[in-house]
Amino acid sequence: MSAGRVVVVGLGNRLRGDDAVGPLVAEQLSGRTPPDVSVVSHEGDPTDLLEEWDGAGLCVVVDAVWSGAGPGTLHRIEPLAGPLKFQLDFPSSHGFDLMSTVTLGRVLGRLPRRLVVLGVEAASFERGAALSPEVAAALPAVVAVVLAEVGSRAR
Repeated sequence: MSAGRVVVVGLGNRLRGDDAVGPLVAEQLSGRTPPDVSVVSHEGDPTDLLEEWDGAGLCVVVDAVWSGAGPGTLHRIEPLAGPLKFQLDFPSSHGFDLMSTVTLGRVLGRLPRRLVVLGVEAASFERGAALSPEVAAALPAVVAVVLAEVGSRAR
């Protein structure tokens, strides 16, 4: 097993359509993770993640993404494991998005030992919009993938 604590972060904004997917996944994980796993819903500035994941053995971040794939598509990347093979856009209403925060964490030496990002393809980030049917349908699968990630941390 990897050393250090395990953190799951549901990143997003519940008021912006499919951007709510991260916080909703965090909510659905309540009481379903091992006791040594911390689950956080984060709707603030992504740079605050530097505090959440600093020193963690594993951090799994769930966030809405935009790549042009079909809504509800799940992308799994490990941004610390090497160059990305494809481009994802992590929309943010703040100055920094998730990947900029990863870059900042690398520069400051404030990253988890291992970082897994589960990006859920969004259909809409419109303020006040409901979750799209495709993303809502993907929620159980995303929760299952998070549980598998935290259950098999010895990679």
